[in-house]
Amino acid sequence: MAYATEQHTVFGQQVTVQPRDLKDEGWHVQTLGGSWHVWQYSTLLDRTDLPLWPNDMLEARVVLASHQCRPNIPLPPAPFMFPGGLEHCGMHISATAAHGNAAPVRGHMRRWLARFMGSGASDSKPVPLPESFVDLGAASIYYFSPFTSRELATAQSESRLDLARVALGNNHPLCAIIAPQVVQQKSNRWLDNHRVEITIRRTSEGFVRINAQVLSLLYPAGDISIRPLANTTSSITVVGPTKQQKPFMLRARDQTPTPLAVPEEFYAAASKTSAQLVGTLDVRTSDFASFHPSLQIATHQTNALPATEEGCRLEVIVALPKTYFFDPYQLQERLSLHHEHHGPVELERPAEVMDNWGSLLVLSQKPPPTDLFNVTVPIHSRYRLPPIPSEATVGYHGEPIGDSHVDLALLPPIAAIVCPIDSHRSDTVDGSLLGGLEMRPALFGELGLRPIGLLEPAVDIETLLRMPVGYTENPMLIQALTLAALFAGTIFICMSVKAGTANPCQPAKNNK
Repeated sequence: MAYATEQHTVFGQQVTVQPRDLKDEGWHVQTLGGSWHVWQYSTLLDRTDLPLWPNDMLEARVVLASHQCRPNIPLPPAPFMFPGGLEHCGMHISATAAHGNAAPVRGHMRRWLARFMGSGASDSKPVPLPESFVDLGAASIYYFSPFTSRELATAQSESRLDLARVALGNNHPLCAIIAPQVVQQKSNRWLDNHRVEITIRRTSEGFVRINAQVLSLLYPAGDISIRPLANTTSSITVVGPTKQQKPFMLRARDQTPTPLAVPEEFYAAASKTSAQLVGTLDVRTSDFASFHPSLQIATHQTNALPATEEGCRLEVIVALPKTYFFDPYQLQERLSLHHEHHGPVELERPAEVMDNWGSLLVLSQKPPPTDLFNVTVPIHSRYRLPPIPSEATVGYHGEPIGDSHVDLALLPPIAAIVCPIDSHRSDTVDGSLLGGLEMRPALFGELGLRPIGLLEPAVDIETLLRMPVGYTENPMLIQALTLAALFAGTIFICMSVKAGTANPCQPAKNNK
């Protein structure tokens, strides 16, 4: 492993940092009101350290997000964070090619990512297959696996959470990179990872750079020990929401902090996030208990729209699991606004034989007056087997099950005012130090977009879908009766054919 650097940033109102003694590198941190902790790590590898790296792959990204799963956050967001409504709770995996939209390039990226994500995974963790990824944008592929409340509750203890082990298992190589060994409190490892992002990117010199960013919640504590990694250039930065707190940086083994000059724009943005709240999103399901339900989506503007440039628009992203699908041909007939469908087009295949994780529908309106967006999106359910304990039936992972149905709550759509990435002018935060804190929500970068305004889901949205399935209390009896009926029907048909062809030359009797 080549030269590596790490940086700790603590953002809070009442934070003090003291260096440890000269014989032991690190820092003692006190955060009386709680704070956000960001750990940034970067190292440079040779491409031989990552076997079979596709020649045309520019970047691979893994995001583990828990914001929407944990609504009761005790701290207000920091200015470098984005609203939780811009990113679904779960594991996002994506890769982007350097050139073009060639199918072989996407195929190479699929195989490499599936192999990389599957290394070290345990049997209890689902491993994405090459076919699990869907094509996205001009040159990207994308995979998503949501975190369930049961997974988070099982992995969480005393308000601490290790997202990497929730998503990847204990033996995955990525867990070694982002292991929370750098922060300890009272001899216990701090495991409260709020969001994790790992980016693997090819450099112009032919090397591969790995960047890790871990956002954690530091609850009020009097003695938190932060230890730097061995053979790594390390530093810690303390920043508050106001200039009165005098931001500073302290390098490893230094006893005297270095004052920081933070731009005024940083403090002006402390009361808001990088994407401003501009309205609400309302979602209702229609015919929720049928094979062909629909989603009624409407947006409402509540605040002034941010200043936009040419190419900016309103976009609504709807995600479906593999048990439901969009019919692209029906969408062309019924939707008058611009839309893009990302996912398989197999319309009649059952859910159990689908390899992909699901599908995405991106609805666009340009220019973006948010009160004029009102659309009905038709969706369709795939056939599903009844939940038989001895078989792996798709869609029965903690879902409420009735006598002849299974309930599923869809993820709320993501609605945002977006602009092309090229049109964004970075003129706010010091790019050399604090600019690296800015977090990129999953999915938008792969679409070539940057969100500048959010329409958060309303509190009373309805996304429940009820899929009819076989009677679940007696699946074995149903199978036996079905086989018996098929067997009896086959015998009846054979006997009827045999009786009708036994003497074909015999004339019919004349009934008088």
